[in-house]
Amino acid sequence: MRALARLQALIEKGGFNPDQPRVPAGSPEGGQWGGGEGSGQSRQPGIGDNGGPALDLPKDTARGQPSKTQAAKALAKAIALQALRRAGPVGVVITAIEVGHWLYTEYPSIRSYQDEPKSLDELQQHVGQQRPGYDDHHIVEQHTRLNQDFSRSMIDSVENVVSIPRYKHHEISGWYGRRNWKLGMQTPRDYLRGRDWSEHVRIGHQALRQFKVLK
Repeated sequence: MRALARLQALIEKGGFNPDQPRVPAGSPEGGQWGGGEGSGQSRQPGIGDNGGPALDLPKDTARGQPSKTQAAKALAKAIALQALRRAGPVGVVITAIEVGHWLYTEYPSIRSYQDEPKSLDELQQHVGQQRPGYDDHHIVEQHTRLNQDFSRSMIDSVENVVSIPRYKHHEISGWYGRRNWKLGMQTPRDYLRGRDWSEHVRIGHQALRQFKVLK
């Protein structure tokens, strides 16, 4: 995850534009990246400062999330930028090792993210097995019992826990904290405060369906 964080930081902060203007050949600074139209300045490419567009991940308009293809392209750009950043072939080798380690450790999560939606029974079959790439997810969130009159046995009941892809788990957790126009511009957590168990379950199932975990 540390390797992923470094690469994600490059995606968010860096950029490389091969069409960026360069100082004409023959001048003392020939071949270097120019500062843009009319700037009269030149500069070397650097992290987050190369005069080109930022390497922000394109968003999937349906969910506001990067698509698989877009994410892969952005990762490839980040790898290239990391190699440029380090001197010579040693830098390329180090980058390859880091990326290889990231792919090795994250492959189960990358693979599980491709899962097709499953029935509730199917999602409950593997709870507690600690499968690589999967997390146990509480349909009614665990912290809810601190704010409402829900017992620990209700929260941890077999009906309330499912095994879902790890990255989908992260997405759903983030969704609960974002304002939602369908809920009067409240976050799901704020909307659910003070509501009964059945409404918590309904919203939990809605989130699982929205992120294509539950059929």
